[in-house]
Amino acid sequence: MPDPTFNGDVQASTFNDYIADVAYDNWFVETAYQQHMRNIGAVDPFTGGKLMEEPFIMGSPVAGAAAPGTNFEIEHVQQLAAMVFPPRLYSSRDMFETFSLQVQNKGPNARIALKDLYYRNSVAAISTNLEVDGYHHGQAAIAGQISDDGTNRVNGMAEALNDGLNNSWDGNRYVNYGSQVRNGAIQSANNSVPVFFGNSDGTAAAISVRALINFLVRQRKFCGGRSPELTITTPNGWAYILSALQTQQQFTEAWDGKFESLPTVPDTQGIAFLGTVIYDDILTPGAAWGEDFPTSYITTSNLTASFTSASTATGVTSPSQLPASTTIQPAETIWSITGRAWKYRPTDDPDFLFGARQNQVYNNNTNDAFIMNLAINLYSMSPRMSGQGYGFNG
Repeated sequence: MPDPTFNGDVQASTFNDYIADVAYDNWFVETAYQQHMRNIGAVDPFTGGKLMEEPFIMGSPVAGAAAPGTNFEIEHVQQLAAMVFPPRLYSSRDMFETFSLQVQNKGPNARIALKDLYYRNSVAAISTNLEVDGYHHGQAAIAGQISDDGTNRVNGMAEALNDGLNNSWDGNRYVNYGSQVRNGAIQSANNSVPVFFGNSDGTAAAISVRALINFLVRQRKFCGGRSPELTITTPNGWAYILSALQTQQQFTEAWDGKFESLPTVPDTQGIAFLGTVIYDDILTPGAAWGEDFPTSYITTSNLTASFTSASTATGVTSPSQLPASTTIQPAETIWSITGRAWKYRPTDDPDFLFGARQNQVYNNNTNDAFIMNLAINLYSMSPRMSGQGYGFNG
C-alpha cells in the first residue's frame, strides 16, 4: 500500500474532527533570499519583446593630465554596450479530480479549500525551483567550459558571478554573459571573480575570519565602501562561520547583540558582520543539500560535487585563489548579494504571471489537467557588486 496510509487529499481535508483549520507546510521552505529580493522591489516587469536588454557602461573617454598647448589625436571611444537575456518559462503541473473538489470538498465540512491549497502550492513549487535554478546558469553546453545545458533555466548566479577564467561552484566557467564576451572589448566590466576558500591541493578548508573578511571586502570596492547587505550560505556553512567568529572572539558582548535581521527579512535572524547580515538558506548549494527537505518536485540539484578546475584558473596567489587543472572540492558555498544590482523580470501578462490553465481530459468524466505558468528571467546589471565563494567547511 502506498504511503501516506491515510487515504488522500480529500480524506485529509474534509469532515473529520480537525483540531485546527490549518494544513502545516512541511514541504516548501521560506528563505531569506526570496524574502529579501521580493521586499526590496527587485521586480521589474517585462512588457514584451524577444529579449530583455540591459545597457551598461563599458568604457570612458580618454582623459588625464596634459601640458598646455598639447595637440591630441582625438577619436570616440565606445562607452555603452548592452546585455540581452531571453524570457524563460516555469510551469507546475497537476491533475484535478473535479468531483471531489466541487461535490465533496465544500461547505462547512471542508475545513481546507483544496483547490486554493493546490493553487498556492503551485506558486510555491515554481518559486522554489526558481530559487534553486538561480544558483545555476541559463546557457547552452560548451565543450571545455560548460558541462550541462541550462537553456530552459533563468540566467542565474553561477554565470553572472564569474570572470570567464575561473570555475564557478558548479565546475563551469562562463566566457559570455548576456551575450557579451568577457575580457574582450568590454574588458572586465561584467566580471565577478569567484573565490575558492580551499587548500592549494583542491581540498576544502576550514573557513577563517580573515578569509571571510577578504571575500566581503572584494564587493565593498564596487559598492561605495559598503558591504552587500545580504550574505547567504548553507546551514552547515552558517554554523562553520559562526564557530570561526566565536573562536576569533568576535562575539565579546551579549550574543543577541551580534544577531540582526534585515528590515526586508524581519522574522529571520542572521549574523551581523562587516556591514552585512549572513543568513543560512536551505536551498543554497552545499555538501548536504537536500538531506533535510523533500526534493522530488525540484528539477535541478544544488548538491555540490568535485570537478577539475580549468587550465585558465588564475592560481592560489590570485584573487580567485583557485589552482589550475586540479580536482576541486566545492563543499559549502557563500554568496554576497547587493540587491540593487539584480533584476527579476516577470512578464506583465496575467496568463504567464502565475497564470492558471485548466483543461478537461477528453476521455475522462471528472479529471482536469491543471498547469500554472510563469514567464521570467533574472540577471545582474553589475555582477562585480556581488560575489560567490566555495570550498570551505568547518
